[in-house]
Amino acid sequence: MSTFTSRLCPITGKMQWILQDEEYDYHQEIARSAYADMLHDTERNKKYYTGVKKAIEMIHARGEKAKVLDIGTGTGLLSMMAAASGADQITACEAFEPMAKCAEEIIKKNNYADQIKLIPKRSTEMKSGPGNDMEDRANILVTEVLDTELIGEGAIGTYNHAHKHLLEKKCLVIPRAANMYVQLVSSDFIKKWNVLQPIKTSESRAISPPLACCKCSGAASLHDIQLDQLDSTLFTPISQPVQVFRFDFASKEGIPEDDNSTVIIKSLNKGSVDAVLMWWDIEVDPQGEVILSCAPRWAHPDGDRLQVIIGISIIKFLAGWRDHWMQAIYYPTVPITVDVNQSVKILSSHDEYSLWFEVVDSHDTTPAELERPICECGIHTSISRTRIGQINDTRRNDVFISVLKQNLTTNSICLCISDGSLLPLMAAQLGAKKVFVIESNPMCERVLKSYINYNRLNDKITVFTKPLEDITAEDLFKYKINVVIGEPFFMSSNLPWENMYFWYAVSELRQFMVPDVAILPYQMTIKAVGMQFKDLWKIRAPVGNCEGFDLDIFDNIIQKSSEKSDINVERQPLWEYPGLPLTDPVSIAQLDWSKSVFDTKPVSSTTKLPFNVSGELNGIALWVEYQFSDNNVISNGPLLPVVSETNVRWDYYSQQAVHLYKQPISIQPDQHVDINFHFNPKTGELDFKFPATVS
Repeated sequence: MSTFTSRLCPITGKMQWILQDEEYDYHQEIARSAYADMLHDTERNKKYYTGVKKAIEMIHARGEKAKVLDIGTGTGLLSMMAAASGADQITACEAFEPMAKCAEEIIKKNNYADQIKLIPKRSTEMKSGPGNDMEDRANILVTEVLDTELIGEGAIGTYNHAHKHLLEKKCLVIPRAANMYVQLVSSDFIKKWNVLQPIKTSESRAISPPLACCKCSGAASLHDIQLDQLDSTLFTPISQPVQVFRFDFASKEGIPEDDNSTVIIKSLNKGSVDAVLMWWDIEVDPQGEVILSCAPRWAHPDGDRLQVIIGISIIKFLAGWRDHWMQAIYYPTVPITVDVNQSVKILSSHDEYSLWFEVVDSHDTTPAELERPICECGIHTSISRTRIGQINDTRRNDVFISVLKQNLTTNSICLCISDGSLLPLMAAQLGAKKVFVIESNPMCERVLKSYINYNRLNDKITVFTKPLEDITAEDLFKYKINVVIGEPFFMSSNLPWENMYFWYAVSELRQFMVPDVAILPYQMTIKAVGMQFKDLWKIRAPVGNCEGFDLDIFDNIIQKSSEKSDINVERQPLWEYPGLPLTDPVSIAQLDWSKSVFDTKPVSSTTKLPFNVSGELNGIALWVEYQFSDNNVISNGPLLPVVSETNVRWDYYSQQAVHLYKQPISIQPDQHVDINFHFNPKTGELDFKFPATVS
């Protein structure tokens, strides 16, 4: 059954009615349940299997029955591992109803239904004892309730409740413990993801961030990232990796919900401490002999066995790829500068769900019990880390400044259309007579006004938050706009081309512009390249057989829900996912923004994407380029020219779009794929069709 649903179209900025499956939200939740990438983590699966086997053997060696509790069973994989390893009694629980039903079918298909009791509940809702969910307490706990931050999914509460209500005192726990590590680094590059920098507009002037922004400690939330893809030239280690916490999952006394630690280190290099890099490992088996580490390549315990090709080529790991556990960056409240061999204190804190860190001189009297940082400037709660980095990107800002210098005079009446942009301040400082701003996001408006006040540009800049249709000539002081500029960037946009709202806004306000108004950018080009991603494609690939267990039922459920809820492209920060180009970049569409969108006819086209090398096609990457002038182009795609047999270097401060194939397709240089493109300017409907085979 389908139903009409009202939603905001990010391209047109208008509400529209779309025909949608009446269970769209339900299917989207299933399609994005994020189990698949975990099941593709071969290292994780093998080491968990080893841990389960060893725990069951140890319990049997004690002359006891192995009674296993599997919390958050997902597909039932760990429970089936326990059954295959000789467990005598297995209870599995899963609170996500669709996955609980899926696990039940998978367990039955793999012939373990008689050995595994599945309970569709949260473990914290379960009780043990005669007549309850579990007749007996378990003596083996196997669970995977961890995330990049380790404790963000409620691991502490889950373990503590299990020990108190569901487990025997002499139980074994898989994994038995986790160890958390941090490393201090100095990096102007990383700092740009957290601290807004001054933007120099001329030899004598700059746009300066308000003091509140400079002093703000930022948000306490982690910045999760694939650190392995961060070039080693972009940061300088200030410390060696050091352990700051140990979480004893086997502790009968419970894991502290709030804890602190202080570690004193000697600095390796001179520099400012701009960031704290964090990762963890787990001791998977009861003896702590099997270690699964999330460390980046330079700190990985198997570093001597890792094959690392420095630079822009693929980094090959013998350890498994994973996207469900990455590494994280945290930012100190006030970066300190250290000398070589200086003693520095790392202060670490956590509550039940999150972490935060501070770095101070060893003589500092700051208490170990840190208060959780709170963003006071509004920036860190208004915009993403990626967007902060984008605003700080000197490459982009140089283009904006160059274009404005070419187009502004002291008589220019400028209109800026973007969310949370500093373009209005650039235009005002570069000499525009008056600058009007269309700001659609209230939180961004507050930040923008604080910038305007601090830089004393109130007399030159006027900000509107009203709908476009409500703007009048009186609002514009009856001026006629002769320069319109946008980054363009809008908070409502998800995919790169959805920033096309700029074109619609310009077209809506044409009546207030001079006939030869300068529209900047005046053209948007959508580009594509065929890719052989090293691992990214696995997040949408079927699992099939996992460690000898048939998970086809899971694949089918995910596939059916994906077909009902997902479009065929998704947003990804591709710089974090290495991949080789199989084609040259090609232009899919060029849209002329100097003309009114309302006078533009629908566009339908087919573009050939010819392969120039042999390989495995598993994705097509798409991005946009904005033409401001002949020599000034801003791209959210590759940073460098795309070269065969060399990993594509993607923009660090943008997210691209990608179509991922569920199974790689073998290709040869004499073959190609056809990409069908359609755009209806009236409705804002824009879509692609990608072939399932090559020609």
